[in-house]
Amino acid sequence: MKIFVIIPTYNEAANIGALLNILCAKVFKKIPNHRMGILVVDGNSPDCTAEAVAAASARYPNIFLIKEKEKRGIGAAYAYGFNHAIKNLGADAVIEFDGDGQHDPNDIPRLIAEFDNGHDYVIGSRYVAGGAIPAEWALYRKLLSQLGGLTAKLILGLPINDATSGFKLSRVAGFAENLPFDANKLLSKYYAYKIHWLYEMLRMDAKTKEVPIQFLERRGGSSKSTLRDIFDSLYVVLALKFRKNKSPQHKLS
Repeated sequence: MKIFVIIPTYNEAANIGALLNILCAKVFKKIPNHRMGILVVDGNSPDCTAEAVAAASARYPNIFLIKEKEKRGIGAAYAYGFNHAIKNLGADAVIEFDGDGQHDPNDIPRLIAEFDNGHDYVIGSRYVAGGAIPAEWALYRKLLSQLGGLTAKLILGLPINDATSGFKLSRVAGFAENLPFDANKLLSKYYAYKIHWLYEMLRMDAKTKEVPIQFLERRGGSSKSTLRDIFDSLYVVLALKFRKNKSPQHKLS
């Protein structure tokens, strides 16, 4: 099957080249039973991120780049990337993956192993046994990290421990192909898109598995999350709570 790792970027020129090389030269070689590809969605970075990706794609033909006219938010970037990977690249599964070093590329084969075991939705979880967030984070940052996911879990009744994970694999047929990509249907252009799509995948009765991951500290720069994201997450949770449709299914393993 054809699996695409989708990586949104904004000012990641210092990091993206090394990440792409690790994925293509090392990680993908551990996954011989699938055709692996990478789709980078760049938010019109002024620091030559796109040029770094183009240089990598000259060495590895399975790297693709699409550029937004302007930075619109990580949710909008993933919607753009998912839609392109499914409609134009023939993806059978898509993986959400950060380009700033917070996700370990070596965890990708672990998510794909669960996909091969028949799961439709595999979540890299920080909040199950064996998962973790950086020990060096201050207490307030650890609490903020859990706040959005815990709120979503309690209010929406989600059977997921890490509702705001940004590292997930989604089966396309019957599932990811039906996610809302249009700006008028996507409840958030920012980080809270994770809650919206999680809710939709469960509502579509996706067979779901949480896999423990060690969330890493950024390699450089600073976190792109803001206070806006807290209120945005609350808005998405409440919008889903009062939407008139069936609740998410509890089909975990």
